Order: sequence, then C-alpha cells, then structure tokens
Amino acid sequence: MRRIKQCFGVLALAAFAAASVVSAGSASAATQGAVRTKAQWQAAIANVRQPGAGCYRASYPTLRWHAVKCVTAPKFPLAPRSAGSARPAVTQIVGNGHDYSAQVSGLISKAVGTFKNVSPTNITEKGKIDNTGSKVANAFSLQLNTQFFSGSPACSGSGDPSNCLAWQQFVYAKESGVGFVFMQYWLINYDATCPNGWFTYSTDCYTNSNSATLSKPLTAKNLATLKLTGSAASGGNDGISLSVGSGSATSVTNSDSEIDLAANWNTTEWGVFGDAGGGEAYFGTNTSLEAETALTTTSSGAPTCVKEGFTGETNNLKLAHTPALGSESSPTMASTQTNGSTGTASCATKA
Repeated sequence: MRRIKQCFGVLALAAFAAASVVSAGSASAATQGAVRTKAQWQAAIANVRQPGAGCYRASYPTLRWHAVKCVTAPKFPLAPRSAGSARPAVTQIVGNGHDYSAQVSGLISKAVGTFKNVSPTNITEKGKIDNTGSKVANAFSLQLNTQFFSGSPACSGSGDPSNCLAWQQFVYAKESGVGFVFMQYWLINYDATCPNGWFTYSTDCYTNSNSATLSKPLTAKNLATLKLTGSAASGGNDGISLSVGSGSATSVTNSDSEIDLAANWNTTEWGVFGDAGGGEAYFGTNTSLEAETALTTTSSGAPTCVKEGFTGETNNLKLAHTPALGSESSPTMASTQTNGSTGTASCATKA
C-alpha cells in the first residue's frame, strides 16, 4: 500500500510538472498570439526588459531580445546647445536651445519618442556627417535628451562641482554608411582633466556607452514608423531601444551609475536633428511632422510643455501649431514642426 501511495505521488508530481509546462507554453503562445501586427509588436517589444548590460536585437513576431556583439560608438560629439544662444525670430528653426520639451514634477523612468503625421510620403533629408564635408542623403540623428542637471557624482572631480552639469542623450546617428544606437553622456563645465575614457570638448567632457548597429541605416521615410525609447533605473541599467515599422528592433543597456540619471531625470526633449557636430538636418520643401513624447513618471497628470531645448544640433523646420492629442495611454506631449506654413507655435499635453 505504501508503494502504491508513492507511485500515485510520483504520478501526481509528474502530471503537475507537465501541466506547468503546458501552461507556460500556452501563456507564451497567448502572448505571441496577441501580437498580431508589426505595430502591436513594436509597442510590446519596448516593454520587454533586456537580460543585462549589453547590446541586443529583436525581430517580429518574437518578443525576446537576443544578445549581439557591441561595437564602439562614433566618437563625434552631439554637443549641448550654445551657451546663451538666441536666434533671431525669423530664423527660429528647431534645435540649439529652441524647442519644446516635456517636464514633470516627479522623476521620469522611461520616455518614448515617435513622429506622427509625417508628410509628404516622399519625404527627403540631407545633412553633413559630424557637420563636415558635403551633404548626403539621410544624414540625421534622433535624439531623446534629458535636461542638464547638477549633483551627479560624476562631477566630483571637476574644477568646480557646483558648476558642473550632467546630461544624457539616447541617440541614433549615422557614420560611414552605418546606423548606430547608443547613449552619450556629458559633463558640462567640467573645467578639469576629463575622467579616464572621456573625451574633451572645450571645457566639457563626453563619453559613449557601447553601441549596436542597425542592419541598414534609417532613411527619412522611416521617421513615420519608428519608435525610440530611453529608460533609466536607479541601481540598475539605463537603456535605449530603437524599433522600426518593418519589424526590427535594436537596443543597448549600460549602468545608471555612469551619471546617476534615474535620480535626476525630469525633462525630455525629442526630435530629429543634424548628424552631430552642431550640424543641421535639411528636409525637402513642405515637410511637416509631429514630435510626440510619451512618459512613464512618478508624478500624476499631464507633463508641462516648456519652450526649451538642450541639443546643439538643428533641423530646418520651425515650431508650428499643434493639433489636439487623442486618447493616450501615458502622459504625453506633442509639437508640430514644419518648413511650410507655421501658424502660431504651440504644443499639446495630455495625462
């Protein structure tokens, strides 16, 4: 009788284990089944956490990051805005401090940048790589930028820590025909020998995370379907992921301790700008797009729209009227940019 009970016990455990495997498989299948379109997959993959620090890729319809070899990011600077820069009203093109940014009263842990209502369908762009040489097609950067902030431990070795400002950028940029995804970190007004591994830029210092490359660089037409996500986690990793409507995504993660962004991030600038070096992205005539930023934040309510930008790069568009936002799943800010008829510049926010 004792042996019979043991056998029943073993059979019961085996049945439970089998049921667990089936259940897990069903859950996985259900998750995959729910992602039926590339647009649904694109939204879902942005919420899948990477296994750790490194470089990753994902492809539709699988909701899983696969590790890939990291490469060295381009050394060129995506520099901060010029100190005290102020352009004449007639040339208020977007960038170099002139932009709308989304600000919250709490802290931001994630920001997602997209472009809506991109026109025309045959949109074109040219620019200079690192602001040197001749203009080439599809030479632009995507930048999701934080505000400048004080108090970063990385400023402790500066000439005057109270005057030193940290800054982080989540970036796509192009060099030598290759598209790179990475994070760039700045210590503005460092005014001392830069830390080991950091590059000198006037009195500032900057460095990059590792980078991942795209299978093919972006074109201006990709702006209508791409999604760039930046995230920060205190005591964990910060990350950038870039997905496009074709069903591919690339991501890079690195320790938040680089400049301690998670404890300080409250403002986000998002846009398309020149490809580094303070350069400009030149779009074809009658181009317009809506830059939309969705936030995950500790504060409630809609973000505040502040007329401020942080990058030194520009484009040839101007801030314009902004249509009302529709139903949004998270606090969102949007602004319209165009080189056509502008109307009265404004921005829209929604909780």
